[in-house]
Amino acid sequence: MRAVNRPTSPLILAGVVLVALNLRPTAASVGATLPEVVHGLQMSHTQAALLAALPALAFAFFAATGPAMARTFGVHRATLLSLFAIAIGTFARALADNAWVFLGLSVIALGGMAAASVLVPTLVTLHFPERLGTLAAPYSRLMAIGLAAAAFFTPPIAHSDGGWRIGIGFWGALAVIAAIPWGRLIRHDMVLTPLPRTITLVQMIRTRSCQKLAALFALQLLQTWAAIMWFPTLWRDHGYHATTAGILLGALALCGLPFTLTWPAVVSSRRDPRRLLLLVGLCYPLGDLLVLLAPRAGAVPALILLGIGAIGFPMALTLVGRHARSRDVALSLAGVAQTVGYLVAGIGIFGFGLLHLHLGSWGWPMALLLICALPIPVLAARSAIPASNEAPLGAPTSAQHSGG
Repeated sequence: MRAVNRPTSPLILAGVVLVALNLRPTAASVGATLPEVVHGLQMSHTQAALLAALPALAFAFFAATGPAMARTFGVHRATLLSLFAIAIGTFARALADNAWVFLGLSVIALGGMAAASVLVPTLVTLHFPERLGTLAAPYSRLMAIGLAAAAFFTPPIAHSDGGWRIGIGFWGALAVIAAIPWGRLIRHDMVLTPLPRTITLVQMIRTRSCQKLAALFALQLLQTWAAIMWFPTLWRDHGYHATTAGILLGALALCGLPFTLTWPAVVSSRRDPRRLLLLVGLCYPLGDLLVLLAPRAGAVPALILLGIGAIGFPMALTLVGRHARSRDVALSLAGVAQTVGYLVAGIGIFGFGLLHLHLGSWGWPMALLLICALPIPVLAARSAIPASNEAPLGAPTSAQHSGG
């Protein structure tokens, strides 16, 4: 790999910050204005449910395109291409008059978002290896801020004279701004060398560690993305104005910010973090119960609980290290478990939306979401029990032997 000049480091840091801000608005802007989008494009129930499920499905199917592009074009060019996909897809779908065309363009925008989300940690690792731990929490916070901004501002923009098309298309401009630093940085690019694949997908899925983590990720992601894509509509159906519903979603995204700096680090460093994982995991079923029983009166305490519960996902990611001692196994375990988790979550969100639209009510969908939340605390605690995957996979246990 060709080294990047040190004077470009501040520009890279600015570029990473701008990319992180783009990793949620493409999805959250649609969640905040879902009724207007569905009505404006005369979507069927299936199309509307698929639209809400697309963000999770995009992560399942397109996250791997980021590393593939980095190996082909270079990591900086790959980041720029991902931002172009976000911008083009976001702008173009705002002009679409056909539901299927809108869905197809959304796939382009969300695919760019998924690819960029994988590239950012790679960029931080390459350019700021000594600050990898300190930049992880700000990166998570920037994503939450991007989500909150889209939730706060999309409904007021959509209810202005421009309508919902301006509301969702507006966020393409953020991707264009984020592309500016990377346009300069492609002159100092780095092509990643592909790592030899020593562990197959089937081998990893068969391990108990992968099965536990994949189940945990799936249930957590189902809760998070169901809230982002459907809860603004739920709150509106129970009497909140569209702008207020967007504010509630934005507040949900921001509730976990005070804890993102410390709690994942505590889980990573503490010998037995099961009590903390249990407490955070309980926030999801309690929040869902409040939404089910008191969707209007209990909206604020519910969003606080669900916002804190969302910290469970970065906390769960730190558990990968308890199941792998080598880099190869850790990377494979994290990648496979997250891919399966996003895929299952996407299918669950599709079912949640389809059930709501067919029944015309929120009772049964929320009851099923609550049932899906019940295993999260137990799964989180059980996943914290160390278990090495190297022996069953026949992989070496040291980073040195795994190419580290």
